[in-house]
Amino acid sequence: MKLGVLDKRILKHIDWVLFANIMVLILLSFVAIASALSDPLAEGTSSISSAVSQLDLEYVFQQLTWLGVGLVAMFVLLLPDYHAIGEYYRWIYVALIVLLVAVYLFGSEINGTKGWFRIGSAGFQPSEVGKTGMVIVMARMMANRAKGQDGGIKRFRDILPILGVFALPVALILIQPDWGTALVYVFTFVSMLFMAKTSWKIIVSFLVAGGVAVPVAWAVMADWQKNRIRGFLGIEVAGMSEQDASDMTMQADRAQAAAGTGEITGKGLFSISGETQASRIPENHTDFIFASTTEAVGFVGAIVLLLLYFTLIIRTLYLATKAKDEFGKLIIIGVLAMTLFHIFENIGMNIGVMPITGIPLPFFSYGGSNLLTNMIAFGLVLNVSMRRQKWSI
Repeated sequence: MKLGVLDKRILKHIDWVLFANIMVLILLSFVAIASALSDPLAEGTSSISSAVSQLDLEYVFQQLTWLGVGLVAMFVLLLPDYHAIGEYYRWIYVALIVLLVAVYLFGSEINGTKGWFRIGSAGFQPSEVGKTGMVIVMARMMANRAKGQDGGIKRFRDILPILGVFALPVALILIQPDWGTALVYVFTFVSMLFMAKTSWKIIVSFLVAGGVAVPVAWAVMADWQKNRIRGFLGIEVAGMSEQDASDMTMQADRAQAAAGTGEITGKGLFSISGETQASRIPENHTDFIFASTTEAVGFVGAIVLLLLYFTLIIRTLYLATKAKDEFGKLIIIGVLAMTLFHIFENIGMNIGVMPITGIPLPFFSYGGSNLLTNMIAFGLVLNVSMRRQKWSI
C-alpha cells in the first residue's frame, strides 16, 4: 500500500476534542515553564509588555519552536492512511536501531545517561521518538500474528519473533543506561499484548520472567540509580554518611515540600523567586514541573491539570474502542499506555509515591524530544480515529 494524499472530505472526522485538550495542556505548560524559571515580577508592574520583559522566556521560545515542528509532523501524519504507514514498519524499526546505536557511540551524556545528540544548546533523544516508532512496529506485528486466529495470539511461536524485535531496542536503551525509558517501552508492550488478546499463559510467563530478572537488573544498575530506589524505599546503606543519605532523597523531599506549600490556591504564578525555587526543586521546569506548578497554583490548579489529563486518557480510550480494526486499536492502546505511564510515574515521583526516574510529564514538561514524540503519537491516534468509519460528501 502506497502513501496517499488526504481526501479533504475526511477532515470533518478529526477528533477536535482530543486536539483541543492537547493544545490547552501545551499552552498552560508555557505559562508553567516561564513561572518556574522567572524571578518574581517587580511590584507596581502594570502593563503586559513590562511584565513580559521581566520574564525568562528562553525555554518557552525553544518549546514553542518544537511545538511548531510537532504540529507540522502531526498534520503530515494525517495525510496517509495509517495502514500505509504500517507497511513501512520494518524501515521504522531499522531507523530506530541505527539511531540508538549511533547515540550510544557518538551521543552526549546528560545526567548519567548517554542518550542524546547535542546540536548547539538543543538536544535530541532517539529513545523518546522511538517510543512511537515501536508502537507502530509492535501494533503491525501483533495484528499480523493475530489475523485469522480466533481469540487472538495463543501460541508461543507466534510471539517469539515479536519479543525478539522488541528486546533489541530495549537492550540498547538499558546500556545508556536509561531505565525509566526502558520501563515505558515494557509497560507499553505488555499493555498492547493484553489488548491483542494474547493468551494469559504467555502474558503470565513474561511477568514471571520479568520478576526473575529483577536481581539481574539490580546488579547492573549504576550506584546513583540504586540510591534513588533506596531513598524511595527508605533503605539505609551501611557506612553511608548522613549527608549522602540526605542527598539520596533530596529531590523527592524538595518536590513534596514545594507542592505542599502551595496549599489550596497557591503562592501565585510569577511570584516565587526563580533562584530560590530552583535551589529547592531541581529540574523544576522538566521532571519536577508538577511540583513547581502546584506550588504556584495550589491544590485547585493541580486538580484542573489532573482533570485535563483524565479527559485526555478517557477520550483516547474511547477512540480505541471505536477503531475499525485490530491494527488501529493497537496503535491507540500503545499511545495510551505510553502516555498513562508517563503521567502516573511523573506525578507519582513529584508527590513521593513513585521512585524518581526522570520521566517527563506529557505535553507539560520542557523538552523538545518529548513534545515531538507526543505530537507524533497523538497524530497517529487522530489518524486512526478519523478513519474509523465510512464517510461521504
